[in-house]
Amino acid sequence: MPKSDTMCRTSLFLAAALAADAAWPGPAAAAHPAAPVSAEAADQEAAPEDQGLPEPAPGSELSVSLITVGAGPVVYEMFGHNAIRIQDPARGVDVSYNWGMFNTGEEGFFWRFLLGDWQYWMAGLSSEGMIAHYVASDRGVVEQELDLSPDQRLTLLGMAELNARPENAWYRYQYFLDNCSTRVRDALDMVLGGRLRDRFGEVPGETFRFHTRRLTADNALVYVSLDFFMGGRGDRPITAWDEMFIPMMVRDFLGETDLVTSAAVLDEPARVPPAEPPSRFVWFAVVGVMLAAWLAGAAAVVASPRLRTAGPTLKAFLRAEFVLLAGVWSLAAGLSGLVMIVSHFTAHEFMHWNENFLQANPLSLVLAVALVPAVFAGRWRRLAARTALLAAGVSILGLVMQVVPGIDQVNGYHLAVAVPAHLAVAWGVREVVRVDAERSAAS
Repeated sequence: MPKSDTMCRTSLFLAAALAADAAWPGPAAAAHPAAPVSAEAADQEAAPEDQGLPEPAPGSELSVSLITVGAGPVVYEMFGHNAIRIQDPARGVDVSYNWGMFNTGEEGFFWRFLLGDWQYWMAGLSSEGMIAHYVASDRGVVEQELDLSPDQRLTLLGMAELNARPENAWYRYQYFLDNCSTRVRDALDMVLGGRLRDRFGEVPGETFRFHTRRLTADNALVYVSLDFFMGGRGDRPITAWDEMFIPMMVRDFLGETDLVTSAAVLDEPARVPPAEPPSRFVWFAVVGVMLAAWLAGAAAVVASPRLRTAGPTLKAFLRAEFVLLAGVWSLAAGLSGLVMIVSHFTAHEFMHWNENFLQANPLSLVLAVALVPAVFAGRWRRLAARTALLAAGVSILGLVMQVVPGIDQVNGYHLAVAVPAHLAVAWGVREVVRVDAERSAAS
């Protein structure tokens, strides 16, 4: 069965529901096994209080709840987690169905990670053990009991049990579109006959970038990396239904409905993400100005007339400082551009068509290679100067494009760093190679 085929999953769930309905014995059969009836008892009239009592409907012995785990400090914990808990006290069953299972030690995991082909699986876990694990991690755990009919509970159990079989458990994980939370959302929506999607499918939400920024706000490396490599698709309008890729949003939206009969906080979270992403433009702008000043200052010292009287060791040191600064920046920008190009050949679709490619592209990689021979050996001076100027021009183009209708990727933070840095590198390379060429001609 293709793991990403929604129609196949729907058929699987319906088959599970039918299988559960046929196979589940119900409380009456489990609690009251058949016994021989004596003739004397058969002749007796039933007591009045025993007449007319309906047998419990199959599935009424079950209870269903949503377990939501808060955000954690590790990158794959920052977006939270959830599972469906199904209990049958009469049979001593308490299982949490978890769609977030993965194994980093699995053969080929890292390669599939790079290609965007994560293979996750679903499993039924001991609720007691799972909850104890998350309580120990201090991430916060909330349980919401759901008001489902006996038939809906039985159908959900059948779906979960069939999905947990080894041949059905695996699926291709997609961080925004198909993850542990969307699987829970879809399973509940299916047994509810589409009520969740009807309720939240047209409600305007924020964007995928909005939620990514707020949930990673306290980890600078993860925040900058995910935000920089996210393309324009992350800024398209989404609905509340789409926002339920975040487990905490499923919890909050269900809490707005009459589906939740009770809620219990099993553990208070140590980390509570902000409701909105904090503004970081000033910080990015400060970094951009400081980086540009450092680059331009290093170039100005190398190009200064006073350096003519300096010794060869000092000259080499100052040139090395500029080459190191400009080279590291150019290398980082160039490699980032290569990553964005390669991403188009992977399933990382939210990295595709990224406007930040105008700020980080292979032009900078060419410059990084040309810098050392241009500054220290007097070779490739023209190549270095022209490449630096072209990279700066492309960067400015990315800034100007912000006013073009239809080009609406939210990347102002990265423009505030990249544009000043590219301009400083272009000016610095031009000045350094110009002065070197003049000194070489004079000598």
